[in-house]
Amino acid sequence: MRYFQQAACFTSILLLVICIIPQRSIGQTSTQSFSGDSISKDSVILQWMEDLYREDVTVVNDSVKIGRETTRLLKDETYRDFMYPDTYTWEMVVYFIGRQDIKRACWYLLNLYLTDEKNKELVIKSLMAYDQIFKMDKVLTNTFYTYILADKATGTVTDGHFQLTAPHIMDKKLNGLREVLYYLDKYRNAANSTK
Repeated sequence: MRYFQQAACFTSILLLVICIIPQRSIGQTSTQSFSGDSISKDSVILQWMEDLYREDVTVVNDSVKIGRETTRLLKDETYRDFMYPDTYTWEMVVYFIGRQDIKRACWYLLNLYLTDEKNKELVIKSLMAYDQIFKMDKVLTNTFYTYILADKATGTVTDGHFQLTAPHIMDKKLNGLREVLYYLDKYRNAANSTK
């Protein structure tokens, strides 16, 4: 458990550096005046945070409302091929994290989680680092529903409409999400009890 906590701490520090350094000078001290530039940067960060928590797929009454990202996945075959490769890789996770594109990184992480036991451990450690900063339960759930509706492994898209052809694979991915959320909650509670 101690090794897991040390690895999670190291990963969280590394991720913070990756996320914060490109934002140069966003924070202000009490002696600084607010400028249009700093307000603009703050609004970009707020927009980024809102997007991170935004539900791209929602059900209202008997209708499903689909947001911009899922619509793009349903309409753009090239983008769909990019987001649903035959093999998910850690290199792409690093690429997305470098671009501060947490939702896309999380989609790749959820798929890597399902590949083998070694990846399961690495995915949980990676997500634990983010869990200290973000509400990862919400981010992961929103990510899952955003990307599952056009997943080439679970169905086909014809003229912008998704047809489910492999419900067992969708169930497998949903169960993987549930496992990830369970472990995040378990380790979060363990960390809180040692404080």
